[in-house]
Amino acid sequence: MNFVSIAIGGAVGAIARYLVSRGINVSVNHPFPVGTLAVNATGSLLIGILFVLFDRTGASQELRLLWITGFLGAYTTFSSYSLETARLLIEGKYSLAIANFALNNALCLACVFAGIALSRAIFKP
Repeated sequence: MNFVSIAIGGAVGAIARYLVSRGINVSVNHPFPVGTLAVNATGSLLIGILFVLFDRTGASQELRLLWITGFLGAYTTFSSYSLETARLLIEGKYSLAIANFALNNALCLACVFAGIALSRAIFKP
């Protein structure tokens, strides 16, 4: 059952990542990978929320695997972020590469903490 939970979450997460990232990139139309940043930030926020929620509710292993390992594992795109940063460097777009690196790391870490704080405020013990 664990593999089924991961597979279902992963399939939905991969589709969600594609739709969100592509939708934002098409609408913004800028060389900076805004869609990937948005996916990484929202994924980081959601993992912070789910971390507390699952801990407080005693969520099942299957539910944790479905959402955190499956959905968020496929949804967040740090491998894509790394490739996009490398491509920006290769193309000589150093300021965009530095901005991409700094924003993805700082914003996503902040979003994890925001998700934890938000979840703790909503789901008090």
